[in-house]
Amino acid sequence: MAKAKTVSRDINLLPLEYREKEKFNLLRILITAFIIILFAASGYLYFYLENEIFTRENEVKSLEAQLAIIEKGIEEVKNLERDREELANRVAMIESLIKNQSSLTRVLGDFSATTLPEVWLSNLSVSANQTFNFTANTFNNYLIAHYMNTLKDHNRFDAIELQFINKQSTEIPEQDRKIDTVNFQLSGVFIPFHIDYDE
Repeated sequence: MAKAKTVSRDINLLPLEYREKEKFNLLRILITAFIIILFAASGYLYFYLENEIFTRENEVKSLEAQLAIIEKGIEEVKNLERDREELANRVAMIESLIKNQSSLTRVLGDFSATTLPEVWLSNLSVSANQTFNFTANTFNNYLIAHYMNTLKDHNRFDAIELQFINKQSTEIPEQDRKIDTVNFQLSGVFIPFHIDYDE
């Protein structure tokens, strides 16, 4: 008795057009899923980069604001340094004026102490190196010599020299007459105060 062979075959009862659609359905799902994932990843990357750009822009704006504050502070410091230098120059100038004024006051005081009643000064100049010269008028050469000796004997004057002598006539309006006078110029060195002298 012969054994009957059973053959199992997959039988697809779907029409031919449906068979091909089912055959490629898995591949289409994979492609669709890949495209969806790609779009999702692109969207995520786009929004992530947009957020990073926004964050960096805010950081740049913050740094620019801080830089503006720092530059303003630097400008204020420069202005303060310029003002300080200007004030220092003014203080130095005022101190120099006070020193020169004090020196000139002392010179005038010493000249006043040595001036003879018959001699009157018409012009006086004192330089920074303590040299001086002045023009004056008197009645004769004897009074000039006497005045020079008075200056030489004073401990605040040195190197007294006669520069010129001019004889002239000076009009006296009150008396309606002229008198003969002598115009002369003297130069010398003014000796400034010392501490022991002041004491």
